[in-house]
Amino acid sequence: MIEATAPYEIRGASSQISLDIVKVKRVHFGIIRFMLSITAQVRDQMTRHAQQGVPNEACGLFAGEKGVETVKTFFPMQNAAESEIIYQLDPKEFIQVEQKADRLGMQILGVMHSHTASEAYPSETDVRDANQFDPFGIWYYLIVSLKDEDPVIRAFRIHETNINEVEIEIK
Repeated sequence: MIEATAPYEIRGASSQISLDIVKVKRVHFGIIRFMLSITAQVRDQMTRHAQQGVPNEACGLFAGEKGVETVKTFFPMQNAAESEIIYQLDPKEFIQVEQKADRLGMQILGVMHSHTASEAYPSETDVRDANQFDPFGIWYYLIVSLKDEDPVIRAFRIHETNINEVEIEIK
């Protein structure tokens, strides 16, 4: 038997799952649309990191204040795969970034990576990796495409085979 004990918790017979509630920014024609706010400074840091990583994909984590969907901090990371077609976060560096975010009173909101020669849309590998790492689809996946002269940034939430684009607001 499953019972809802609060808006944040679901309790089952053998386990408890706590989930963060995502604030809904807009509703259009009955469809829920999520929005992720990013400061211009963070956008520029992500774009620069992506460009500096060429020919390989670049990656990093981003964070915001707890309970708020505004990205205020970007943590550039090394692509442990050192690849032009995939990225991999180094587990030790991941822990260090998570600890730093905790010390700053922030929560990790998601991962950024670049596509050096394709559009800013999750590849099959991106979807598979997201499902292995984030099975509840809570994180944001931000992709910087360097395919064209001007970088393109798009954000997504990925859960199972569902890829939902998230509107980005630059502040």
